[in-house]
Amino acid sequence: MAASSSKSSLSVSSLAPIGAVAAMLSPWGLSTLKALLLEPIRVNPPVWLRVLFGLLVVANIRSTPLLWHIRVWYPAIRAIVRACACFLTPKSQALSHKAIQPQLRLETLPIGKDIFEDMSSYSFLATLDECDWNGHLSNSSYSRSLDCARMAHNVPRFIKMFSDGGSVALGGVEAWDDKWLYLVGRFVSPARPSSKKPAAAACSASTDAITEKLLPGETLYCTSTSRYVCKAGRRTIPPWLMIAASGYGTTSSNWQKAEKLRVYYLEKERKAYLEKTGKKSISAKADAKLRKKAPLLRQYRLQAERQGTEEEAWMDKSYWDLEEWETRRKQGLQRLLTSVGVLPPLEK
Repeated sequence: MAASSSKSSLSVSSLAPIGAVAAMLSPWGLSTLKALLLEPIRVNPPVWLRVLFGLLVVANIRSTPLLWHIRVWYPAIRAIVRACACFLTPKSQALSHKAIQPQLRLETLPIGKDIFEDMSSYSFLATLDECDWNGHLSNSSYSRSLDCARMAHNVPRFIKMFSDGGSVALGGVEAWDDKWLYLVGRFVSPARPSSKKPAAAACSASTDAITEKLLPGETLYCTSTSRYVCKAGRRTIPPWLMIAASGYGTTSSNWQKAEKLRVYYLEKERKAYLEKTGKKSISAKADAKLRKKAPLLRQYRLQAERQGTEEEAWMDKSYWDLEEWETRRKQGLQRLLTSVGVLPPLEK
């Protein structure tokens, strides 16, 4: 009995789609489809309903499909357009080395900047769809706004890392260790001129690490600590190298060293190609492939992989000007250890 019932249900389910298609292709089915798809929908709602619908859309604008993607990627696209040499303005003639593509406008890069003083702010209003029933920004909305703020901060500063063959996986930089770079973000209200004392004055000593950088009159609502790792392929790039190669430093020394290395590895790939093929010139197609092999961060090797040659000197911390940050870097790690309490201990 059970076998017979199963066979019957299988045959009905197999014939059902065929029957549906046949009904759609019949004269009645075709006329119905034409009326549904081709005839204009005539709807004329009253004015009050239109206004109500418009207010509903505006009040929940942040939840509009794809708007989050636009908010996140707009700062990145804007940073790329500003940095790209093809959008060069007459007032900006300083470019990165012409042999390394894409050429970037040096004024848009963090060359000669102190990374611990390089902070950014991102302003936004809390719309109705992001608030709780008290009218306050909902706890679930902080992460969504943080995505936009982090993208707006990171891409302009580490844009050179991407052309160097690196990528990052998931304010101002607080600290870094041998693997992770820590980015601290704070959600604060605008400073009120009438306030006579900083917001941090009312906080306990245990939260001083979080509130110490607040301006007088600002109110802290939320703080976040993001942990980033830089990758070139499957190899982990230490944060100090990513920071130095991006141009950070009180002088342009780190940037000049990085540019020389980029040109060196590109010319090395070109020379090896000419020797291997016996050709006298390199076609544009072949040169494009060589450029993909030559990015600086892809040349980095771990200590166990190195052969001890002079060419590998830049893979060590001592090659770069990093001592100016060392004290503040360790202080930042200690602050994070105090405020977050889940970070690894300071390296010896």
